[in-house]
Amino acid sequence: MARGVPAVLVLSGLLSCAVLGKYSAHQKQPLMRADFHAETTLCQTTPGLRRPQVELCRRLPDVTGAALQGLQVAVKECQHQFRHHRWNCSSLATRAKNPYTSAIFQKGFRETAFAYAISTAGVVLSVAKACSQGSLKNCSCDTHKYKMKVAEDLNSAWKMGGCSHNLHYGIRFSKKFLDSRESGADIHSEINLHNNHVGRMVVAENMQKKCKCHGVSGACEFKTCWRAVPDIRVVGRALKEKFRQAVLVYQSNLVNRDLQKNNRPNQKKRKQRTRLKQWTPYKPKRKRGLRNDLLFYETSPNFCDSDRTFDVPGTSGRYCNRTHTGEGSCSSLCCGRGYNMIKQRRTQACNCRFHWCCDVECENCTVEEWVTICK
Repeated sequence: MARGVPAVLVLSGLLSCAVLGKYSAHQKQPLMRADFHAETTLCQTTPGLRRPQVELCRRLPDVTGAALQGLQVAVKECQHQFRHHRWNCSSLATRAKNPYTSAIFQKGFRETAFAYAISTAGVVLSVAKACSQGSLKNCSCDTHKYKMKVAEDLNSAWKMGGCSHNLHYGIRFSKKFLDSRESGADIHSEINLHNNHVGRMVVAENMQKKCKCHGVSGACEFKTCWRAVPDIRVVGRALKEKFRQAVLVYQSNLVNRDLQKNNRPNQKKRKQRTRLKQWTPYKPKRKRGLRNDLLFYETSPNFCDSDRTFDVPGTSGRYCNRTHTGEGSCSSLCCGRGYNMIKQRRTQACNCRFHWCCDVECENCTVEEWVTICK
């Protein structure tokens, strides 16, 4: 055997191993196929999705997965904002993990308006964040140029950098995913599309600037700043205020718009841009533009008693505060039925001690307290 042969064989073997190692390091086809199968299965097994949503899910399963997570975040925020109301969003927490299966979405109540707006906002937030985290294939960080206010500390320089949350993609996907549910020409679909717009608008109006300091020992001599979507709690509070000021509109408005649409069918796009300004308040006190308001067209029930047609559980068995008035009080939640006082025992941590380093020891203490529950 020649002397150079072993060297060549060894060299070729090393090159082959390197090439194979590089290929295997970058080859993620089995994992991607498994993820794709899991995501498409999620799209097929999630109840309440309309045909356009299922088709979009098959094309963009990872983005749809982020959107469904955003819906769950929206449901939790709805429950927080309405925890002291007779309607507390409990019907939105369905086993299907899709709040749109709740019957409340088929109504035109003030509460329905909030549910649509917060759900759309949740989808925008979740998708925009997922883009910047690099977990989605079809989007990444937002590359748009923004004019941002100069940093408060004028002595420290700053520039746009980092990875801004992709608000534009989040809004665009939410339109395709949620607005596609409203294919009808009735007032219900028109109102829902409007309230979806309000939810997206609140997210866009509350975008934040976040910065990270750079320098020796945290001196913050230089800052890198980027745009971030607001926290869901900020969006929830803003929509809750709009809920209190929501506007009841005439149902006859839709008839006038349909006539105009039939007379001039070639101006469809312009009609879509202006239709949100055509609503008329049911009891107008002053002229106002309604583009930024939540709208509803049905008077809400009192939500006191259980009603399956509205997917309302009622207030029987709800905890209430007998010493307060207004939201969360027994006079409001119990609807005149009265309440029962029950002594409850619960266990909580107490007498906690810190031991160096780094352990905390606590005792379990039993606490007895009186609670009031609506009859």
